Formats: sequence, C-alpha cells, structure tokens
Amino acid sequence: MVKTREQSLSDLAHRVELLIAKREEINQEISTLNKSDVAFSGCWIVRYRAKGKGGAYWYYKWQSGEPIFVTKNGNKSCHQYIGKAGSPAFLKAVEMMKNRTKIEALNQVLHTLKLGLNDLVEEAARFQK
Repeated sequence: MVKTREQSLSDLAHRVELLIAKREEINQEISTLNKSDVAFSGCWIVRYRAKGKGGAYWYYKWQSGEPIFVTKNGNKSCHQYIGKAGSPAFLKAVEMMKNRTKIEALNQVLHTLKLGLNDLVEEAARFQK
C-alpha cells in the first residue's frame, strides 16, 4: 500500500511530536538529576591501600587530573579523602558518580534524538519540492 502525500506528512508530523516529547522527558530527567549531588566531570573514585598498626586496609578517595578539590586550608588538590567502603562519605561518592554517569548517558541519548530530528527535517524538506 502506497501512502498518499497527506498520509506521509501526517506520519512525519506524528514522529516529530514523539521525538520532541521524548526529548522533553529526557531533559526533565537530567534537570532532576542536576538538582541532586553530582560528581565533578573528570574525576573518579580511587581505591588505595593504607598500612597501620593493625595491618593493611583499603581506603577510597576522589581523584582528578586537575586540582579541583578544596582542602581544609583553602588550597586546591587533585584528590579528596572519602574513607572506608560503606562509610557515609563513600556511599555519597558512589551516588554522585551514579548521577553523573546517568546524566552523561542521557546526554548521549539527546544527541541521538537530535540526529533523528535532523533526519526528519531532511525528510520533510523532500515534501517541499
């Protein structure tokens, strides 16, 4: 079955509406995530081994390629102590990383939607001729 020009334009308009609605949904999700604690871009959590009187144990810290963490004396550092696994600071850091990862993934999805919208604009241009 061959679609008429009007059916094709209606289908095209419907697909554009669906993509725009999806884009709005994703932007809202990103906005909600940005209101929570989000890890700085370009930093990660590092596990390191410390030695003490009771033997060796593991600690965690934020790490960055550039000094972005403010120390107690006001200087900037490339790392910030988090603590032991399961500590409140550790759990908060993991949550912050999770939020940043979600935002980065959603931004990739937005890019794909933008490409899709561009394709639909190109398709609509064919009907203008």
